[in-house]
Amino acid sequence: MRISQIAEYSMPANGGLPPLQAMVYDELMRRPDEVFEYQGEELLRVFPRLKRSALNWSLWLLSKHGHISKMRVRVHGKLTTLYGSHDAIRALKSRLKADGSMEEMEDGVAA
Repeated sequence: MRISQIAEYSMPANGGLPPLQAMVYDELMRRPDEVFEYQGEELLRVFPRLKRSALNWSLWLLSKHGHISKMRVRVHGKLTTLYGSHDAIRALKSRLKADGSMEEMEDGVAA
């Protein structure tokens, strides 16, 4: 991480993000056409020294504060939570609707 990033992101009171959340957020914004599974391996490969719990907590907090989006869908028959940029989640929703895979949405869960 660059020193400038720490100075910029380590002031949450001024609207910035904590360093860990900022790194995760930046990575998601670099990938506007991808979504990432909760407890998934893809982002852990990007951040190999990061603990799984820290990554998942960062994703949850970013979503809670509206910086990224999340969506619950069935993947291979298993209900899972996906995180991504707002554009990525919006594209996934429209794609599922177009394919007929998503008949209705209830509380962010695709049926």
